[in-house]
Amino acid sequence: MNGTPNPGGPAGAENRRMTLSKRYGIVAALSKPEAERLGMEIADWIREQGHEPVSEADLSAHGTTGIDAVVVLGGDGLMMRSANVYPDVPLLGINFGKVGFLALVEQQAWVSALENLINGDFSIETSSTLEAIVVRGEHMMEQGWAINDVVIRGGNRMLDVEVYIDGHFVNTYPGDGMIVSTARGSTAYCMAAGGPILTAGVRGYAIVPISCHSPIRTPTVVSESVLIELILTNDHEGSLILDGRTMIDLLQGDIVQIRRGVHTFPLVTFGTINFYDAIREKFNFQIRPDVIPTRRPPSILDESRAG
Repeated sequence: MNGTPNPGGPAGAENRRMTLSKRYGIVAALSKPEAERLGMEIADWIREQGHEPVSEADLSAHGTTGIDAVVVLGGDGLMMRSANVYPDVPLLGINFGKVGFLALVEQQAWVSALENLINGDFSIETSSTLEAIVVRGEHMMEQGWAINDVVIRGGNRMLDVEVYIDGHFVNTYPGDGMIVSTARGSTAYCMAAGGPILTAGVRGYAIVPISCHSPIRTPTVVSESVLIELILTNDHEGSLILDGRTMIDLLQGDIVQIRRGVHTFPLVTFGTINFYDAIREKFNFQIRPDVIPTRRPPSILDESRAG
């Protein structure tokens, strides 16, 4: 024994906790008891690592100042709701839903994911959002912001929606409504309506007519910097929907102004699955499921060349 302090002893552990302690919010789907149980297990595990778990109730009461990330146990819907409640805070999603395109971590992998999070072995994939304002006569009514999409939907009768980009008239689309989607949301309602998939890193928005009663119904992709205006020109019922939430009933002559949102959607990723793998696997989006690619992944090619 030479008297040198043991960095792994109680004093060393206490010093590490004092200097490196982090705070992680935990939000679990209330409708899924198994998610709540795992949330409590994760909270205990975080404490054992010398860090502080913060409950959803405490997040609601005190805000997210000083929160390093929020761990969300649920599906993509809860991920979007959490992003709205805790804007600009990195989210780590543990999947309790069906698709898990935003909740990337499967339940059995939570320990390794949390270890990577605590050790800083992760990336932040930041996506742009959309904000919507309804102009009705002299009044401007802010409607909030969306991660996936801003949608005008009709009821039982066809809507006529005019589209303007930076004040320039594009066309009138008669149909069931219109979708304006972020790149992140392009794999949601946008894709289901026949719109394009905007790959990771694309800085643009997709404008997609819904069941358009016209041969001119091609989706349009625009820069994030533009102002998109949708005008309801007939007197049929319409609704404005942000990320699946109905915000306001629309009237004839209403203008929906859509811009890039001031908030971002920061998603914690670990590089274990890329965007193209996710498209194939999460949506069974494969023409030939058993096909073996003729080329290896780029990472493997790079390693072999480096050697």
